[in-house]
Amino acid sequence: MSLIKGFHHLTACVSGAQEDVDFYVKLLGQSLVKKTVLLDGDEPVYHLYYGNPEGDAGTLVTSFPFKQKGVKGRRGSGQIKVINYSVPQGSLDFWRERFSAKGIAFDKDVVERFDERRQRFQHPCGIEFDLVASDRDMRPACSASDIPEAFAIRGVHSITLSLREVAESIIFMQDALEFRYAGESGPYHRFETADGAPGTVVEFLHEPDRLQGSSIYGEGTIHHVAFAVDNVEQQMIIKDRLMSMGHIDTSESVNRNYFRSMYFKMPGGVMFEAATTDIGFAIDEEPGHFGAEFQLPPWLRERKQELLGRLEPIAV
Repeated sequence: MSLIKGFHHLTACVSGAQEDVDFYVKLLGQSLVKKTVLLDGDEPVYHLYYGNPEGDAGTLVTSFPFKQKGVKGRRGSGQIKVINYSVPQGSLDFWRERFSAKGIAFDKDVVERFDERRQRFQHPCGIEFDLVASDRDMRPACSASDIPEAFAIRGVHSITLSLREVAESIIFMQDALEFRYAGESGPYHRFETADGAPGTVVEFLHEPDRLQGSSIYGEGTIHHVAFAVDNVEQQMIIKDRLMSMGHIDTSESVNRNYFRSMYFKMPGGVMFEAATTDIGFAIDEEPGHFGAEFQLPPWLRERKQELLGRLEPIAV
C-alpha cells in the first residue's frame, strides 16, 4: 500500500487575481479556502486556495497570480497539462450550457477515455481543465445557488502530465510512489493508488515531439502537484526511497504553514510534492470561516498591511 493517499493540492500560476477568484468561485462553485502569499521570494504574490468548504485534501487547487509581477511561463512537455475535476454522471450538458452562457472557452466535443466522458474547458489564462463524469465520487458537492448538487464538482479527479518519454516515469510511479499501472489508451497511460476512485488517478500523455516547458513560477502554467501523506516521517520514507533509486534532487521538509512540503522531480520533469495532512487550515481561522481574511504565517504577520498594500485588491 502506497504511503500516498491521493492528491493534496495542485498549484497553477495564473494571470490576474480577481479573474482567478471569479473563475473558481463564481463559475465553478469552489470555496475560497485561504488567502495568503507565496512564501518563496521577497516580492509579494498571492497564494489563493480553492476547494470544498472544509478545505479537504484532494479538493484543493491553488493559484499564484503572476500578472502583477509580469513573469510568464512556457507551456510544454515536462509539466502538468490538464487539471481534471470530478462531476456526477449526466452533468456535462449543464456545464457546457454554463460555459457557453458565461463566455468560457470549451471544446465542442465530449471525449471518452478509460470509460469516462470528459469535457475540456479553459481558465482565462489558458490553462486547460477537464470535467470527468464519474459515479464513483462520494465526496460532498461544491454546490452553489446556481449550481445544483446533482451537477456540482466533487474535487480533483486526476491530472494529465505531458511527457516526451514515458518508460522511466512508468517505473517511477510504480516503484518509487507505489501507484498501480491501470491501463493504456492510445498515447495515455493511467496510474492509480488506494481504491482508484476520483482523487487518486494520474495520467501520462506521451507527446514525444512537444518541446520542453518551463519549470519556473510563471503565468499560464501548472507548477506542481502535491500528493497527500500523513506526516514528516512518511515524507522521509519517500525521500529515502527516492535517494536509493538515484533521485537525489529531493528537498528537505519545508514549512508551508498549513502543511509541510517535500519536493522532487519525476523522470519526465514534472515537479511533485509530498504534503502532510497533520496541520490544516484551522490554525488561523475557524472552520466555517475559512478564507474570510487575509492570513500570513507567524514570521510575516507584522508585515500584513505592507504586503496587502502591494497586492491587487480582490473580492469574493
